[in-house]
Amino acid sequence: MSHDLRPTLTAHVRQRVQALDEGFRHNLAVLGPVGSGKSFLLQQAVSSCAQGRALPVMVTLQRDSMRAFLRRFATAVLESAIAPDHDEPLEALLARAAITLPKTTAAIAQLGRYETGRLQAEAFTHALDVIPVLHQELQRPCIIVLDEFLHLEALGVSHAFHELGKRVMTWPFALFLLSSSSSFRARDILRERLQLLFGQFEVIALGPIEPTAAIPWMARELPESESMSRVLQFVHRWVGGSPWYVSVVLGRMKERLLLKRDRTLDAEALLVQAAWDVLGHPNGVLYQWCAAQTDQVRHVHSGLLAREALGALAHGMRTTQAIAGYCGTRRNVSVALQALVERDLIQRKGGCWVIPDQLLACWLAAQPEAGQPRGAKARQAAAKRFERAIHTLWAQWQQATTQPFAERISRLLRCFRNETVSLDHKTGRLPSFQTLRTERPARGGETYVVADGEGRRWCCLVREGKLEEGDIAAFEEFCRTQSPRPSRKVVIGQDGLELNATLAAKAANMWVWDPDDVALLSLLYGQPMAGQQVG
Repeated sequence: MSHDLRPTLTAHVRQRVQALDEGFRHNLAVLGPVGSGKSFLLQQAVSSCAQGRALPVMVTLQRDSMRAFLRRFATAVLESAIAPDHDEPLEALLARAAITLPKTTAAIAQLGRYETGRLQAEAFTHALDVIPVLHQELQRPCIIVLDEFLHLEALGVSHAFHELGKRVMTWPFALFLLSSSSSFRARDILRERLQLLFGQFEVIALGPIEPTAAIPWMARELPESESMSRVLQFVHRWVGGSPWYVSVVLGRMKERLLLKRDRTLDAEALLVQAAWDVLGHPNGVLYQWCAAQTDQVRHVHSGLLAREALGALAHGMRTTQAIAGYCGTRRNVSVALQALVERDLIQRKGGCWVIPDQLLACWLAAQPEAGQPRGAKARQAAAKRFERAIHTLWAQWQQATTQPFAERISRLLRCFRNETVSLDHKTGRLPSFQTLRTERPARGGETYVVADGEGRRWCCLVREGKLEEGDIAAFEEFCRTQSPRPSRKVVIGQDGLELNATLAAKAANMWVWDPDDVALLSLLYGQPMAGQQVG
């Protein structure tokens, strides 16, 4: 990927990196699934070091032997110091650096004694301690980038993260940037091994790519038309959390278009055909990817039940009780769900469960149930079932994007059935409402939704754009006029809230739902997610 599809986040990470020149250190950990753009984000941020004093040491870790790790680490250190014009072997880099960096070169040469595979723990600590030598020799702060840092576990050093944590804590001259595709495990390591005194990490979980950057990039790949623009916005909402997913779908749409004899453009049909090719057909690259993701759970304790529970979630089950009913047993369901959590296939949000990967959920929902016949007829039936699923998603999204935001929120409120969820960093119950009414205040631009049920009243402030501080103050006045007084005050901006509006809402004890919270509720209740429209 050569396009920055998360410019706002890139600017944030770049700001953290550049602050090291001014003596401020704020370590970062970027988490997200394979193909979500972690490496690209770190590369973009680190590229800003060219204008500053900080020296970036970027190490892409793999499941290597200790010997391979030592060579990879040493090469990264020397490349950062002498910035060669092209890739060179370690020996050539050592020869070039021997005159200008004699101490660093000598420290790296000492690592050669460990290439026999013995004394692995000592080898690892000595490799890390090359960094202070480099810092002292060049008198420049260092940025240590460990891409897929969990692969340190593969080195066979039991205390690898403990040793890394000590250096995070005691190297004020070094900023640490980590990434991982295993979010659950990475958070565990960060919390238990690396979040030490003076070594706190800001954890960034990659969300969808930004539509204002992604849609124009996508549009350059295909013919321009109003219908194609709508299709691209749908693709962004459907699989926009993964630039790789988007690239695969767009690439197949482009291929399909080139192979067409009839040059007329039916954008929706093109999307459905491309989706079938890459996700619906057993030979499709995304089909194979999804199959590999789900097959991995079969090898864990209660693996067959975990696979069935995953299917239950794809078919709309949200609670543990509903999943147990779908699977026909309560035994070991919690164990199976935890296995799925640990493999980053599902997430728990309060008392509800969700599959965050919409493409995976779509694939699961289209799979035939166990025991169904195979063969040509079965493949034809699968193709029709998959085609219906994509058409349904498209139709639901079309409907959602033509409805006012307040109507979509009202529809969500009507879906609540006393579930407990985690939103806005707090956990709350979503009661079943019997009546809903809307009011348009004199200010204009926003809608008040009043929902009553079970002797409780919720008042919601909903706005098509971004909520401002004045909107919060007016909504608070409205809530004071209500009888009975609202038990919950919820504020929802389609494009979020301005900072002062957020602070005012928190001070007034309001529940703030940002666009990610609304997207989560849409996932939980099977509602289409209509994001920001980009022309």
